[in-house]
Amino acid sequence: MTACVCIVGNKDSGKTVLIEGLLPELTARGRKVATIKHDAHDFEIDLPGKDTWRHRQAGSRTTIIASSSKVAMVRLVDRDEPLVGLLQLVDRSHDLVLIEGLRRSPLPKIIVYRPELGLEPPNVLGEIWAVVTSGGKLQIDAPHFLPDQIAELADLIEQRLLGGAARAPAWNLPALLAEAGRQHGHLCPGQVLGVRMAVAACDRLGIADPKSSKRLIVFVETDRCGTDAIQTVTGCTLGKRTLKFVDYGKLAATFVDTETGRAVRVSALESAREAAQRFAPEESDRHRAQLRAYKALPDDELFSVEMVRVELSEDELPGPPRSRTVCAICREGVNDGREETIGGRVLCRACAGHAYYESSAGVRAGNDPA
Repeated sequence: MTACVCIVGNKDSGKTVLIEGLLPELTARGRKVATIKHDAHDFEIDLPGKDTWRHRQAGSRTTIIASSSKVAMVRLVDRDEPLVGLLQLVDRSHDLVLIEGLRRSPLPKIIVYRPELGLEPPNVLGEIWAVVTSGGKLQIDAPHFLPDQIAELADLIEQRLLGGAARAPAWNLPALLAEAGRQHGHLCPGQVLGVRMAVAACDRLGIADPKSSKRLIVFVETDRCGTDAIQTVTGCTLGKRTLKFVDYGKLAATFVDTETGRAVRVSALESAREAAQRFAPEESDRHRAQLRAYKALPDDELFSVEMVRVELSEDELPGPPRSRTVCAICREGVNDGREETIGGRVLCRACAGHAYYESSAGVRAGNDPA
């Protein structure tokens, strides 16, 4: 059975907020985490009038809705689902399940307590592993944490349930650099930075094997050497719709984990050039100095790394085209919502006046020959 711990507490004590803190912390450590929310009352997730709601109103006892990015199921039951049944719904590839509620289950508990609510701590079954409170110690023989001690609480969960901290991915940097050089045609400083950018991003997101996991979408901000190296490490490509080019002219990229929604942007520091000269002052050739330095300098001397937020639309996701239309002027097909409507006519971007080319026949794209 997948390792589990219950987060319990009185209503409005901060259980959900704690889980919201633990999820990115544990995910960043390379853990694959699922959650279960137990509701003591009935709940409704279907909006009246929506298709799945209509299915259920018509008599379906199990309704599943699926898209290319998520699957949801609503199943009518006559009593509380047994714990083992709930856990069977979680894919076995997960390392850990955080359960909000189920205070009467035999699973270990983390109690969240807010003394200002004026309530006694909840009575629970099972072993209490920790108490999270800002209001002093309770008469409970368990470690106490402040609400912002997320990393320390994650340490305890890993120690008790997962055998300690996850091992960092064993990146074979020389092999990755050699592969990048082969793919690109030569190994240059930009290639080294691109490889290390991708490795740093995957470490931050907890993705040890990006090619096989197929969880990444990467937005690259340059069409130079570093982008080829990022593609080598991640396996993301334009053809798979997992590599996106935004022309900012920067050696920077944003890596989006489609499974968790977390995203990290890594950009090369301008000061890395000076750091390379300090690292190898004996090198008269700036190119060779950078090549040596970028392989050895620590990440914080090469990159700026920050967690960011990226909203992905359905038209940006991998898979078959979500839509297709035909331009009213050139009659070429346009996929995935890239068309524009002008004067009541559907046009491709070129015929709408945004062409990067001009027809050799003398008709400028964007002008209707008729």
